[in-house]
Amino acid sequence: MKLPHVLTAIMAAVIFSPTIAFSQADKAAITEETKVTVLANISRIIRNQAFVPGIDMTKWDEFVTAEKAKIDAAKTDTEFSDALRSAMGKFGISHIQIMTPRMATARTERKAVGIGVQIQPQEDGLLIINVFDGSAASEAKLQPGDLIIEAEGVKLTSTSTILGDEGTKVNLKIKRGSDGKIEPMTLTRRKFSNVRPETLTWVNKETALLKIPTFDLSYNRVKVNELMAEARKAKNVILDLRSNGGGAVINMLHLLGYFVPSDKPFGLFVTKSLAGDFVKATNGSPTDLPKLADWAERGWLRSSKPTDGPLTSRVSVLINGGSGSASEITAAALKDLREASVVGTKSAGAVLVSTMAPVGSGWLLQYPLSDYITKAGIRIEGNGIVPDVEAPLVKFGDPDTAIDKALALFRRAELRDQRSGG
Repeated sequence: MKLPHVLTAIMAAVIFSPTIAFSQADKAAITEETKVTVLANISRIIRNQAFVPGIDMTKWDEFVTAEKAKIDAAKTDTEFSDALRSAMGKFGISHIQIMTPRMATARTERKAVGIGVQIQPQEDGLLIINVFDGSAASEAKLQPGDLIIEAEGVKLTSTSTILGDEGTKVNLKIKRGSDGKIEPMTLTRRKFSNVRPETLTWVNKETALLKIPTFDLSYNRVKVNELMAEARKAKNVILDLRSNGGGAVINMLHLLGYFVPSDKPFGLFVTKSLAGDFVKATNGSPTDLPKLADWAERGWLRSSKPTDGPLTSRVSVLINGGSGSASEITAAALKDLREASVVGTKSAGAVLVSTMAPVGSGWLLQYPLSDYITKAGIRIEGNGIVPDVEAPLVKFGDPDTAIDKALALFRRAELRDQRSGG
């Protein structure tokens, strides 16, 4: 699968965001000295520390050479980062990218500048999958399912036309998801909070809908604990991980503790050390992940252990193409250990464990440290999670078919239990 560019939430240890939250363009001038330092540090880290089974990281020098003209011509942070991303994209894996100083600051402050939408690239434009509260897009009543087809009179092939400085305007053409009508719109870029809080709502008297928008910095453990206390009253729980790009392992394990037993392993991080030991002990291939899973005795992931133990509710998980990394691991674990149904569209297929490293002058590099496989030795990277039941992205004004289908699966499971006597 061709992985889309990543311009949002980035964090050490399992994170990926296959969606883009439009933010401020980096028009700051970059010096030749900074370019040389940043590139040298990136090259050193990728060659010596990055690891993915079966991927030759020494090819980085070759990829840089292919982009040398763009790198040399780069005069701004944006131009330089675009050239580096193009080189990194040649690896064909997730979790390897560069953050400009401005992007790094925006992530830490949890604020950005732009029109305030999260998107997925499509062949005919940029599909809006989330609108941030308090943003220009929210004020203009843009909705998930709307498609941005033009910016400044040009059909969109990238996000560059959308990006810009605070206070500047951008002229768009929007194809509304509600009726397909094309509508011109002018928005003023401004600061917005990219934090999306966790929520719990009741779909009916037996079913709670728990939305976890991220496992990144803004994941609120205290809030999640409060919501899970309420969720214990539910007979059924729908866990909504749609457009959740991932986050920190520790946050993922915290949430999973409410759903799966802490004594049952559900997945394995395949590190350079583990892969090397496997090859040495078996003379096998580090890419033979099912055999490696059978062989491995260490490194297995287990959930955290909440005070009251896991919920006993029936569980269904909602995913889409914006669900990546920790979200995909969570969905797979619930399917394997709780027989949870998975509803929605295929996930991103991006679960490499990564970390962040400073590479000079405020620039940050995200690079992979290990792969991930399920208990059965199934690799999610590049493959994604295929839902049990398909449910497309909901369009504005339409019912959420994913929730409806999850409810139908709960009713079917209840009927089976009644017929079998429990």
